[in-house]
Amino acid sequence: MLKIGLSLAFMLSMATAPLYAQEALTKALQLGAAGVWPEALAQAELEGPIARDIVEWQRLRAGQGTAAEYEDFLRRRADWPGMPLLHEKGEKALAETTDAGRIIAYFAGRSPETGAGSVALIGAFLTTDQKDAALAEARRAWVNLPFAPEDEAAMLLLFPEMPVERHEQRLERLLWDGDLTGAKRMLGRVGKDWQALAAAMIALGEQADGVDGLIAAVPEQFKDHPGLAHARFDWRMRKDLYDESIDLILSRSPDAAGLGRPEVWAERRALLARRLLRQGEGEKAYQLAASHGLQPGGGASAYADLEFLAGFIALRRLDNPERALQHFVHLEGSVQTDISRSRALYWKGRALEAAGKGQEALAAFTTAASMQTAYYGQLAAEHLGLPLDKGLLDDSAPPDWRNADFVSSSVLEAGLLLIRAGDRTLAKRFLLHLAESQPKQGLEQLADMALRVGEPHIALLIAKQAAERGFILPRAYYPAPEMIPTDGLPVSRALALAISRRESEFDPRAQSHAGARGLMQVMPATGEKVAKRLSVAFKTADLTEDPAKNVTLGSAYLAEMVEEFGPSVALVASGYNAGPGRPRRWIEEFGDPRRADVDIVDWVEMIPFNETRTYVMRVSESLVIYRARLKGQVGPVSLRAELKGG
Repeated sequence: MLKIGLSLAFMLSMATAPLYAQEALTKALQLGAAGVWPEALAQAELEGPIARDIVEWQRLRAGQGTAAEYEDFLRRRADWPGMPLLHEKGEKALAETTDAGRIIAYFAGRSPETGAGSVALIGAFLTTDQKDAALAEARRAWVNLPFAPEDEAAMLLLFPEMPVERHEQRLERLLWDGDLTGAKRMLGRVGKDWQALAAAMIALGEQADGVDGLIAAVPEQFKDHPGLAHARFDWRMRKDLYDESIDLILSRSPDAAGLGRPEVWAERRALLARRLLRQGEGEKAYQLAASHGLQPGGGASAYADLEFLAGFIALRRLDNPERALQHFVHLEGSVQTDISRSRALYWKGRALEAAGKGQEALAAFTTAASMQTAYYGQLAAEHLGLPLDKGLLDDSAPPDWRNADFVSSSVLEAGLLLIRAGDRTLAKRFLLHLAESQPKQGLEQLADMALRVGEPHIALLIAKQAAERGFILPRAYYPAPEMIPTDGLPVSRALALAISRRESEFDPRAQSHAGARGLMQVMPATGEKVAKRLSVAFKTADLTEDPAKNVTLGSAYLAEMVEEFGPSVALVASGYNAGPGRPRRWIEEFGDPRRADVDIVDWVEMIPFNETRTYVMRVSESLVIYRARLKGQVGPVSLRAELKGG
């Protein structure tokens, strides 16, 4: 009863608080954005201690607090989001104190993350006669941490006899990281051989004149340095010298040592391998993808992407299922989410099937088909002739969220206050952080709360977080908000929902870096053009301030894609994401996916842009489920037909 009472009291306060109090946090956030912190805190105080702490949290994140204020907040609100940044900002404030015990206590159980913090801790260790601890921290920090020029000077005052090998290690790390300004500051601290290597790498990174001479001047012991090779590779790539770039990366790839840091090469390795694949050079593409030198683990996706690509090329271009199978097995062992696991298992099944191992293939397809929220899980289900999982139609509500374990959390209260104040971006930050600590039922209840307060965007993000942990919450994972109407659309509601889910995740105020806006991520120029055709008034602000108009314009533009490409979701979604000229070109290059003799799964994998390829997969997989949910019934999975349009 206590939980319910607290929750009801808070929700009642949200609905009945005086107008001045309801507006207080909104005004406080505006003042904080302008950097007027005393007035911002005073305004927030009108709405209560949590509102004040929201503004205090922002002030401290802006680096505007004292060491005591950081210590106090980190102690009181340790469960709030963004603690790493607060710790980092607190380090800089702490550097201004001379209390050695206080500094050492601040770093209890954690290492400094900034040069300023490290210098402060080293000074505290030296003051308390802990010289070994000071030396260990100096060696760690000098090689690994970013330092402002003044912090570098302070470090070298504390340790003027820093071993030259530490300077060399720091310089090498800065060069690999592309911090050329920091690298230049290190030149006077290393010997002439390292200076020559660094000068060549810096010139390559800056695209400076005279690089050939600087490369020639690199001493013999460093001519084969992997960092220099990567700098030359980067220079060639930025000059669009792709053939020369491929030759260089292949020459470095017989072992990981030749690459130095294989992960730094990985993204463009995949790009070049796909380029070779499109050019019909399957064997060379395979060699490039397979010789990546990466190890599984660490959460990086590069290993998984390159293992998949190597397996795909081996199976579909080189007709070598045994070789492909090795890569798909590696992929399966390196991933956790349903999207990635179903991809590994589907292609493992394809390779086993091609190798004549039918029973093992069936097992792989069956496991993949259990993951029907994912593109390749649906393809596996279709391959086996299975119906869509009835559980994906489940709309049952969880137990009342107002009696959830999280209801007394200050993180929840902050999120709800921010929703009321109109700052949904910040509200999302708090509520998603709260979701990270919830079990399955807590996730269900939190997503249900978001739906009930009119935030399908936040509900979907909570459901996505749940899906990454293996919990599918159909009602929140596939919301159908009233912003996407049931009638009057020039395309099916299922398609409009699938596109909006991918484009904005149902955030009516979303804006992309490219300038696309609103629910259906309409570009202003496109919106103006479509509005003129429809004879409706238009201003750019409509795209984020008027969800109905955004859907009107976005669905009309989507209808243009359907009119040109027919019902093929592969083409329609590609056109909506990348512009209609791109799928027109890909039809010429890879064949028309609507034709019976074109393998639609291969066609999607050949899309050159990672974003568009992923976009087609995510839109099509959710379209299948939206169609079933809107009808209220399941049938055989028919993803290939959706992709091909027939």
